[in-house]
Amino acid sequence: MPLNVSREEVVTSYEHEVKKLRRVGKEWKLTDSEIDEIIHSSFQFVQEQHIQTENMKSSNDKIATESLRLFYSFQLIIKIVVIVFLTLTVACLCITYHKPTYNLVVRNVQELIYPVMKSLRRITLPIVQALPSVTVWYDEICLIENPYFRTTEMNCWACEEVRSVLDLSEISNPRDFQPHAGFPYIVKGAAAAVSYETVQKMYESNRHLIDRDAYRISSTVPEWKSVADLMEYGLEKNPTPNQDAHIEWRVNRLEPARLLRRLFPRPSFIHNTVNMERFILVDEPKAPQYKLPFPEGYKVFIMQGSGQRLLVLEPVDGCSINCSRVSVLLKPSDFLYYNSWFYRPKSSPVANSTTISVSYIGSL
Repeated sequence: MPLNVSREEVVTSYEHEVKKLRRVGKEWKLTDSEIDEIIHSSFQFVQEQHIQTENMKSSNDKIATESLRLFYSFQLIIKIVVIVFLTLTVACLCITYHKPTYNLVVRNVQELIYPVMKSLRRITLPIVQALPSVTVWYDEICLIENPYFRTTEMNCWACEEVRSVLDLSEISNPRDFQPHAGFPYIVKGAAAAVSYETVQKMYESNRHLIDRDAYRISSTVPEWKSVADLMEYGLEKNPTPNQDAHIEWRVNRLEPARLLRRLFPRPSFIHNTVNMERFILVDEPKAPQYKLPFPEGYKVFIMQGSGQRLLVLEPVDGCSINCSRVSVLLKPSDFLYYNSWFYRPKSSPVANSTTISVSYIGSL
């Protein structure tokens, strides 16, 4: 039907079509009520089709609007990230290369460290209450180490003249005869003899304390994740198939540290300002070479409780050209001192060794 028709023409056409329908109905022998029902049904179908079309149009409009909104939101987030990144970059450059800005930031930030950390502690208390296991990280000085850290302008004077580890076993106070703080030395017989069985007995007597405050170990045996796992295995009577297991037990809490201090008493010539962090290294006779852990203090000492290990003191990267590698054989009750600013030791197995090695590491 043309669009430019009057209302009267539409009504007339409608009446004409209805009469035509009724005439066809009569020819098909339908009653008036049946014809009326058919006409009403046709109107209902048209109405439903119209509603469905409108709904689809509305849905498409909503999808288009939502997509547009997400696009603009994403665009806004990108702009914010770029602005924040550029702001931080400019701020870092100013702090790094502009001395007055650096002094201003340091002066003001230092005053805010304590209140900020105090507030942060209060904020995180609910997390600690909900997840008590995170308390094991409370005493950690550093959670993530920077593997790319390098000391700038390293002065290697302390290790340039070192050609061997100095033996001060016959000296009553070895510290007085040490040339300087960077010179490594050994004192034979200065440490306590501690066997693996002694460590086992110490654990059995203090199982509850150790399982609570110092239970974690790192090991070359995947199944040994705690001190309890190691002790239940019974390494002394049940060696591993290749006798090459290595275990590192790190202690950095007060009460377990006291237990180790009684097990490995400090020699009289060592200052009493020993750091809380201690290490127990347990090695089977054929445990392969590994790097010693890096303690908190730079003045490091090792007490060999039992067994034998060959320690190779490698100069740090900045001093590898100026300084020489030195090595020393550690036997039971030996005490070794070295400076971690200049050396990174490696522990190697000793040929024909048959006993488990137990080493204790501390620092000043």
